[in-house]
Amino acid sequence: MAGEIAIDLASRAQVASMLRAVISRLSSAVAPGRVSLLLPETAGRWRVFASSAEHETHDLVVYSDRYPELLQTSRTSTPFVIADVGTAAELRTAREVLETAGVRSLAAYPIFRTSPAAESAVLKVSFYHPARDDDLALATLVAHLLLHRLSRVPLAEVASQLGLPAPPDRAEATQIRLLPLPALVLDASGHVLRSNARARWLLHWREAAVSADLPRLRLRPERQWETHGTRWEAALIRGQDEVEVIGWSASLPGDRHLLLLEPHPEARRRVRERAIRHTLAEKLRELESTNTLLADYARVRDRFVSDAAHELKTPLAILRSYLEALSDDLAVGLSEQQLEFVRGAAHGAERLQRLTDELLDLAAIESGRLPLTLGPVSVQACVAAVLEELRPIARSAHVGLAGNDVDDVTARADEERLRQVLRNLIENGLKYTRPAGEVAVSAKCHDDRALLCVCDNGVGIPADALPHIFDEFVRVQGNGLSSGSGLGLAIVRRLVLAMGGRVWADSQAGSGSRFFVELPLWTGEG
Repeated sequence: MAGEIAIDLASRAQVASMLRAVISRLSSAVAPGRVSLLLPETAGRWRVFASSAEHETHDLVVYSDRYPELLQTSRTSTPFVIADVGTAAELRTAREVLETAGVRSLAAYPIFRTSPAAESAVLKVSFYHPARDDDLALATLVAHLLLHRLSRVPLAEVASQLGLPAPPDRAEATQIRLLPLPALVLDASGHVLRSNARARWLLHWREAAVSADLPRLRLRPERQWETHGTRWEAALIRGQDEVEVIGWSASLPGDRHLLLLEPHPEARRRVRERAIRHTLAEKLRELESTNTLLADYARVRDRFVSDAAHELKTPLAILRSYLEALSDDLAVGLSEQQLEFVRGAAHGAERLQRLTDELLDLAAIESGRLPLTLGPVSVQACVAAVLEELRPIARSAHVGLAGNDVDDVTARADEERLRQVLRNLIENGLKYTRPAGEVAVSAKCHDDRALLCVCDNGVGIPADALPHIFDEFVRVQGNGLSSGSGLGLAIVRRLVLAMGGRVWADSQAGSGSRFFVELPLWTGEG
């Protein structure tokens, strides 16, 4: 077959008839595959000049975005040969389309171009069966022969016969080149016996002659050549650099190997990806170390808070009992100013004890030691109990307290902790509501959740403070009404999350606030 193609190349003077004859010969050799010669029209667009497929005519136009071999050849100006479509990493995104079309192997060879800015004419071969090495070798040989034959024809004549734009002046000697496929012959240990100019350029061997001290081809991974297979990918070690290559190797007589190399079309991208992966791995290690350190700091902080709160709890309880006894039972003989001092100290001790209790709750929640008993909880009964408990505080603050819009909803929660959540939210509303204002509680069933709302018409929360009100030790400044530890809402958020719910708020400065608590409904399952 190669001899018949060579005769067609030598005996036919007309370029057009010679190309059609070659395509006809090659198509019979790779049958039932398809052979086509594509001529460039515009960027990414080719016209079919000749094809072995009967339905393809010279009027048919193809686009590179539908043919991965054209896209790769256009990007690299080098041959693109795939022996097995099913395993080629370069065809991951196009594999399904190719296999649906029945393509098992493919090849594309640029054979000439009429100007530096023009796309190359492409010899395209599609195999509908797994291509043998002989099939791919024949297609590559034909592409080389076409290149040599066309290099002896003036470009203007080639362009005229094929209906291409005329080439620019003085383009004859520079635009037709041999296929840039590096080829080497190696011995069994990988030493280079012979190489072409392209291979020497790839390996930085700029001298034409091979020295007596035979160089050795270095690839990573480094293996015996007989274990590489006919097609493989590797990193070519070139000085301090590495170049990703696709290689084809075949055994020769005398324990030698023929090796063809192609710089991988995605080599630079892969090098960048490796650098990014390496940097990412370093950053992940740093992040992991930082997270470990932060976790250690958090454990130390939690332990300090818990230990400090425990140490304070007992002496504070004793101090409160002494101050209460002094202000009630032992008040006889004390002046009004002295009684005022005692009451102020008792009030301060009460605030300190409440802060201690809140710190203990927060430490228990964050460490996972807070016991929760989740079960059916009547929201209506829970709200009623908390409102009854807080009515004296509301009366002393001259603030109304309402709970008329509470449906009989059964939530999945811990009753004691749900009361704590409601108590904190209602007390928060009472603190920031002026006399004659009102705090109202409502509850209803919303889809498969219980939705509770604590609403007040107090001073409201500034927009810049609203996203942070559930953080620890955050207090709204400038309201002029009350102050606290800044832990109440933080505890609310953690308790609600621990019960499988969520909490949020909306507010407008000067118009009051609404706090929402959403909890799962009780379904009979724990």
